[in-house]
Parts: sequence; structure tokens; C-alpha cells
Amino acid sequence: MTGGGQRPTINHYMKCRKRRVSARQLEKRQLSIVKTPVHEKGDFAPLPIEVMFRIIKFIPLVSLGSLTLTSKQMRDIIIMYVHSQEGARRVIPVVQNIPEHSDLDSDEYKSESKRCHSHYKQLGVMLKRTTCLFSTRDRLAEVGKILDQLRDSHVRICTKLGSDLAYSCYGIFLHAFIAGWEDDEKSKSFQAIKGASLLEERIGYLMKSKPGTMPGYERYIRVFCREIFLNKASKTEKGFWMAQILKPYPIFFQARLLFILYGPTDLENDDLIWDEMAVSSDIATEDLKELAEGMVALQDDQRGLWSADDIISIFDEITTISMDWDIENIAVFMKECGDTMCCEVLGNKAINGRVSELSYILYYLWQRCCHTAAINSKKEQEWFIALMQHLGKLLPRTKDQHDLTRQIFNVWEENMMDSIEDQTMNTDSQQSLQEEEREKFRESLQSITSLTSILLAREMVNSTNNNASN
Repeated sequence: MTGGGQRPTINHYMKCRKRRVSARQLEKRQLSIVKTPVHEKGDFAPLPIEVMFRIIKFIPLVSLGSLTLTSKQMRDIIIMYVHSQEGARRVIPVVQNIPEHSDLDSDEYKSESKRCHSHYKQLGVMLKRTTCLFSTRDRLAEVGKILDQLRDSHVRICTKLGSDLAYSCYGIFLHAFIAGWEDDEKSKSFQAIKGASLLEERIGYLMKSKPGTMPGYERYIRVFCREIFLNKASKTEKGFWMAQILKPYPIFFQARLLFILYGPTDLENDDLIWDEMAVSSDIATEDLKELAEGMVALQDDQRGLWSADDIISIFDEITTISMDWDIENIAVFMKECGDTMCCEVLGNKAINGRVSELSYILYYLWQRCCHTAAINSKKEQEWFIALMQHLGKLLPRTKDQHDLTRQIFNVWEENMMDSIEDQTMNTDSQQSLQEEEREKFRESLQSITSLTSILLAREMVNSTNNNASN
């Protein structure tokens, strides 16, 4: 430095020097400059609602439900679309005309029913996703609005394709919508549907009348409850829905409702046949299969909604509805319900000392075991012997155990003598009847011989074991 001036600083010699900045901080500054607020509708933000509706029109219903999960505003727009006139055209199915002569097995009917089922399932899934963050009350309110839109199409489906298919579509929609719900939420949905459909009121009318006097109401309750709640439910869920339908009523009415839901019907007009089981029939096995499935659904319930006493009481009430069932039909029904049901119902009778009734039921159970396929015949016979031993332990007195065995053979004697008398009463013009009676007599003789041999073999084995132990 010359003269009296100040000495220059380092900055005087390094004017081009810049402050060092890391690449990470530089990138962060650039992003803060470029970053702008993003609208909830994303790229759809500048579009008017009419254009949005036009785009939504081409999106499948299931994908539409997934789109509602992207943002709250998008969900509100789709809900607005569903309730609009344009959205109603997507919600309401178009029912195609099918030829009047077409039956349930025709290709036209199967194709149209499949298309309706698919539409209602997609609609249920879409509504489930759309309302997934709503409360149960609000979700059911949205369902009510959709059902109001579907009311006219329900009438058209009933007229063109039948009421069974129409209610089946509602059942598919319901179970797709409530999949994964808790029991208390499903119970609320049942109460809402029951109130909107006047189901409880119509059941009340039936309970005040005699069986068979109101066939229209009986068919409505049967189709409504089975197609909406029961047929589409899984095996583990069926007991829950049965409890919702039956539990509000006394045991007698529960048994009657169960018969309405699953009892045998006339093939011509689908009316319930209340008095058929009072007479022995060879077709009783086929007629009782569905009713037995209903009883098994109660027994298989894992929620503890049905106790053993409830099931036994319902069984006893069913077999006395309208008039007492034939003993053979009771035995067939019991066997169709399964081994567990046989043990529980017969065990209850044994504990109460009803030996005479037990002997007749065991006689027909043995006949059924002998008529099974040859592959399973021995297994069924072994099961029957184990059942008799189980019942013998439950009988309160030793005298009752001896009486049970004696009365079973008395029933055999009675039936064999009746068969012989029927043969002697038939004339030569009834040769076919004679042959039928001879066949029954031969089968009864074979079955009693088989049972006697098994019992004697068991007794000899027990005696040998006792002597060996002594």
C-alpha cells in the first residue's frame, strides 16, 4: 500500500470467489422454488363437473369404487354422479326380453340371470368401497338411496325372470356390500332390511294363522329370506342369519319358520306341504334333505347362538307341526341331520325314559343303515351298535335297558306280522303287491338276523374279555 491509504482486504483480490453450497442444499432450494400446491382432484381439477361425469361414464363400476379411495373430493364427486340421472343409467340394470316359452334351463334365461347377478355384485363392491369410511348408519342410508333407484328394475326382473331371481340379485348385492362386517353391523343391516320390507309384519300374520292357510305369505317369506340372507351366505355365516330370522320368536314359531324356509314343497305351485310327513313315503328322504340342512346350520353355528336344548326343542316341534309325523319319517329326518343330531335327540329321549318311542325310531334307523350302499353298510351298522350302547348308558334304570332291547325286537315282530297279513289279504289280481310285500318281509328278516348276529358277536367278545381278566 502506498501513501497514507488503508491496506486492501482479501476480498479485493478474490472478487470472483462464491460461497460454497452443497449439492443437497442446492437441490432443496430448487425444489422449494418449483413446488406448487397440488389439488385433491389432481389433473382433473380444471375440468367442470359435467366433463367429469362424462369421463366417469366409461369407468367400470368396480374401478369406480377404487377411484373413490384416492381422495375425499373424488369420492364426493362419484357419489354425486351415482345419484344423478346420468349415473342412474349405470346403476339400474337393463333387463333384456326373453321368449315367453323359455324355462329356467334355457340358454336365454341362464345368460340373462348371469348378467343380472354380475351387475348387482359389481354394484355392491362399488358401494362398499365408496362408503368404507362412513359410519354404519350412513352406509345403510346410501344403500337405501340405491335401492330406491332399483325399485322399478326389481319389478321388471320379477315380471320377466321371476321373483326368485329378483331377490337373488338383492342377496348378491347385500353380501358383496357387507363382506367383512362385524356381527353387530350385520345385525343393523338385517334390521334395516326387515323394516323396509315389512318382513316382520308378514311373519306376524302367518303366526296368527294355521299352517297352509296363507300360502302366498309363506312363499314370500321363504323366497325373501333364503335368496337375500341364507343362500348366498357361507356355511359359517348361515347360523348367524338363521338366528336373526328365528330368535325373536318362541320355540314353536321358530320351528314353524324353519319349516317354511326349508320344508318340502309341491312341484307344481311351490306351496308348502304340511301334512305329507304324517304318512310314510319312499320320497321322504329327498323331501327332507333341505330341512335337515337347515337344522345342521343351527348346529354348526360357532357363535354359541344355539344351545343343544334349543336345537332339540326345535326338532321336537318340527315333527309335530300341523300333525304328528310318521315315526319312519322322524327316523329318516334324524339320520339326514347327521350323527351328532341323532345322539343328542335320542339321548334326550333316553334320559327322559321314553323307551317305547326310542324302540320304534331305532328300528327304522337300523332299516336305513341296512339299505345304504354296500361299501358303507358295515360302517353304518357299527355306528348303530355304538349308538345303542351310548343310549343304554343314558337310560336311568337297568330295567329300561332290557326293556329297550326287548321292545326293539317286538317292533320287528309287529312289522313282520303285518307284512304277512298283507300278503294273505292280497288277491291273485294284486300279484305285484304280493311281490312287494314278500320283498319287504325278506329285507326285514335279513336286517333282524344281521342285528342279532352283531349283538351276539359283541356279547361273546365281552364275555371272553371278562373271563380273561378274571
